[in-house]
Amino acid sequence: MNKADKIFICLVVLSSFLLYIPLLLHDWQNRDKEKTVVVHYRNEEVLREDLHKDGVYTVQATMGEVQIEIKDDAVRVEKENSPYHLCSIQGWVSDTGRPIICLPNELVVQIEAKEATDNGVDTVIQ
Repeated sequence: MNKADKIFICLVVLSSFLLYIPLLLHDWQNRDKEKTVVVHYRNEEVLREDLHKDGVYTVQATMGEVQIEIKDDAVRVEKENSPYHLCSIQGWVSDTGRPIICLPNELVVQIEAKEATDNGVDTVIQ
């Protein structure tokens, strides 16, 4: 291994750490916000629940019913009918930057964060 190889390895390691920083900042910004689980089926919202409210919810999807479990501030697809069960293999998700995408069922489960003081009013003052 020559000097150029060592420099290249150092640059790759450094760039991988630098690419990880935005993910950490995103998690840090959303840590104190209210979080909601939103389930979309074919670009249409079919379920919206608070992440702090434990429960099992059933939604209808392309290949049958899909059970979504919310527990301990995390969400997962518990049961679903797809050829390789890729949705349920993804496991528990607790951060806003990582959705659960189930292509065979055309279903997307994601966590959205909003400000605790946000009242839903969006205004522009000129």
